Amino acid sequence: MSTPDFQNIFFDSFNTFKVFDDLSVIIANEKPPGAPKSVWQILNHLVSWQQQQLSLLNGETPLQNIIETETWIGKPVNEQSFIDSIVSTFNDQIKEIKHITSALTPNTPSLQLKLKCVQDLTGHLSFHLGEIILIRRQLKNYPMPDEMKAFLLV
Repeated sequence: MSTPDFQNIFFDSFNTFKVFDDLSVIIANEKPPGAPKSVWQILNHLVSWQQQQLSLLNGETPLQNIIETETWIGKPVNEQSFIDSIVSTFNDQIKEIKHITSALTPNTPSLQLKLKCVQDLTGHLSFHLGEIILIRRQLKNYPMPDEMKAFLLV
């Protein structure tokens, strides 16, 4: 039996499809009609939630259980540098998740728990990236499906 290559198994699982590239304060705070959250709120939630999951992946006990409602900050952000900073934090988290995932082996301590955590991370990220893509498309700030191939190559 061959050894699983977790790096290849999860190769595209953390692809963000450039949803946070060139994210402006205006787009981050805008909510199309009927949208329950803004891109900024979703991004803040992702960073908070992923930090707890990273603690689990690193074998640490999270400082506290995440209180979901507290991750949905409603106050708009007004400084581009703050948006850029949280996007950078998000990107750093994704890099760390990829690094940890690529180092998993069948002999990794608590492998089952860590694989469950990676599964939760991928599902959670996928759901919220879909929301962000929809919001940005409604705001005419993200390519439509037929434009994605060219967009992702840039």
